[in-house]
Amino acid sequence: MKKETDKIIKHLSLKYHIPVVDIEDIIKSQFKFVKETIESATKDDTETFKTIKLLSFGKFLANDKVIFHIIKNKKNGNNSNESI
Repeated sequence: MKKETDKIIKHLSLKYHIPVVDIEDIIKSQFKFVKETIESATKDDTETFKTIKLLSFGKFLANDKVIFHIIKNKKNGNNSNESI
């Protein structure tokens, strides 16, 4: 998989005359955004669990049951995320 990804990145770099490092940053930036958005959710506030849509890729969203489970465990003093 890594070889195929590197091949695509190199192709894009040559096609658009953009350094390989910049192409890699562009690709990684959307997933960095998803990670940061997910990490920013507050366990006791359901409004902070945001849906994230990446065009041509799909949506990342928290299931209502998972949010309920997180909030319930926080209120009960259980900070374990084992069942998530």
